[in-house]
Amino acid sequence: MVAQLGTLTLQDIADLARVSRPVVSMWRRRPQIDGKVVPFPKPVRMTGRTEHFDRDEIVAYLETTGRGNNVDTRLDAPAVAVPDGVDLEDAVTFLCLHALTGAELMERTEAELNELAEHADPHDRLLLREVRAVAGDAHLLRYVDDLVEASYGVPDALARVERSRLRRDAAERELSDELVDLLCSITTAVRLYLTSDAVALVPPADHRLTQRLAEGFAGIVIADDPATRAMRRRAVIDGIEVLDGALALVRVLSVVGMPDAVALQTADDLVLELRPTDVGVVLGTAALLCDPLVGDLQQSRSATLRPGNLVLAARLPRGLWKAAHRQSLALWVLRGAGEAGTVWLADLDAEEIVPDDLASDVLAALQGTEHRSYRYARRAELATVLAAAPVVPRGVRAVRLARTGASTYLDRIYAATLITSAPVPGYDVTVAAAPGQIVLRRRSLGELREAGRLVVRRGNRVDRSLDVPGGSVRVLSADGSVDALRLDPFDVARVYPRATRTEPGDVVFLERPRPAARVDSEGGALVAAPSRILRLRPGSPVGPHTLAAIINEIAPERSEWPTWSVPDLPPGEAVALDAALAAAAARNADLGRHEQALQDLVTNLIHGVAAGAVTIDPTITTLGAG
Repeated sequence: MVAQLGTLTLQDIADLARVSRPVVSMWRRRPQIDGKVVPFPKPVRMTGRTEHFDRDEIVAYLETTGRGNNVDTRLDAPAVAVPDGVDLEDAVTFLCLHALTGAELMERTEAELNELAEHADPHDRLLLREVRAVAGDAHLLRYVDDLVEASYGVPDALARVERSRLRRDAAERELSDELVDLLCSITTAVRLYLTSDAVALVPPADHRLTQRLAEGFAGIVIADDPATRAMRRRAVIDGIEVLDGALALVRVLSVVGMPDAVALQTADDLVLELRPTDVGVVLGTAALLCDPLVGDLQQSRSATLRPGNLVLAARLPRGLWKAAHRQSLALWVLRGAGEAGTVWLADLDAEEIVPDDLASDVLAALQGTEHRSYRYARRAELATVLAAAPVVPRGVRAVRLARTGASTYLDRIYAATLITSAPVPGYDVTVAAAPGQIVLRRRSLGELREAGRLVVRRGNRVDRSLDVPGGSVRVLSADGSVDALRLDPFDVARVYPRATRTEPGDVVFLERPRPAARVDSEGGALVAAPSRILRLRPGSPVGPHTLAAIINEIAPERSEWPTWSVPDLPPGEAVALDAALAAAAARNADLGRHEQALQDLVTNLIHGVAAGAVTIDPTITTLGAG
């Protein structure tokens, strides 16, 4: 009976109770509730290291204790508890059969189910062969009936399946909700640009994206082949019309997770399929769509872009791809009518993106509008993009209108007092006595490099004549001697095409004249030689702020970096220490800004009063001093 009703894992229980997974573990450790002991149900079996619990026992426990944030646990439980051996696509298949026929499935024989499927799908375009293959699975049929009963309609049932253990077990690489919202805004802007009454969507292979992106379109256009049957089933369940064709198409393609060569070939195929009335949106990794490539990959990408279909290319912030949160994604917007000439580029890696603003930039780029202010994108010539190693040079941002005229003494004083008048918060660290360690292990940086836990990259000789006001590429050194330099991203792409740029958390360091280091929390900067980069890998015994502090405070003078050593800390202690030192570094930087602002204030007060441009109210000054 347990297998028939389905069981719940700890994550399922958290989903059912609408709490986080650690909360359920805390419930197991704390059985006392309001003076009464209510033990957590015991697992009924194990699958590997995963515990499974009886569905009815968990529901009774939640109702008795009142724990969790869901008052409808008994109604929702059938949708969360998945029987053993149920396949995700089989569940979606029978959910689609229910959507087409409205029939309850559990009480029907295998022959009756096959007959239902033949009437619903006589040409076998979406479910007939699948129903024939598994029609006799009673556990699956009961699960689908219970799922429908527990849901607010069939589309809601599909959404619950896509959030269930079946989806987690598939271990698919997911895109973040922020990225899905961004793609929805962009596809909406593209649809408005096409201005046709019959704009259809050619969706990506990701089924969950299709449902969100299809809103507002006349329908979706998908090929009639075995690879699209799962997409057709979901379209039926969600009530999305499948069209044979349309006057205009928005083709959305995701090549995330594909091998590089396959991804570029797939993107090239999309470009070839674009009609003059179509627009394509390609989502992939920034390393493939934006960054420098070599050899055949570079030639393949250039061949795809050379006809002039590219309208806009953007590097997106990190964290939008859950499977690789430190890796940036990117997108291309391509027009069917290729017009070699202008393209619009944007590096959004360190930007706070407002989806509607980026969509406005996309719409303006498609319209070829140059007489407007772009929020993110910057105009470039296609020839420049093809000649440079990267498609989107790091740091490319929209051109800002410069303020005219020099700042007055009064303006400078006001700017300084905005900083000096702000209170400086205190800094404290809570510590307690620890038992200590019998053996204090230390690892040299040379050992860490040999073990693959540390990577060292050289800096570059930076030409100071390339410094431009308003440049968006930072230049860093360990001693801060070049912090004022700002470079144009196109100059960087031309002069330093192979330069290593920093990633968030990189340590920029110097050996001589004395060891010095700093942490770059933003990434994307050029490092000026002789400074170099230390990049910690997973499994390192310390964090970047700890490493920088050790270099600054402990590393001996006239020593070489491979000999510098760090303590081999437990993971928890390493994280806690690094967080404390990061806060200390932020405090030190804040004090430095206040000190610099105070110096600016003193200088401009002296020159401003001497020039007769500023007068000081002695009453206010005296009160402020007191």
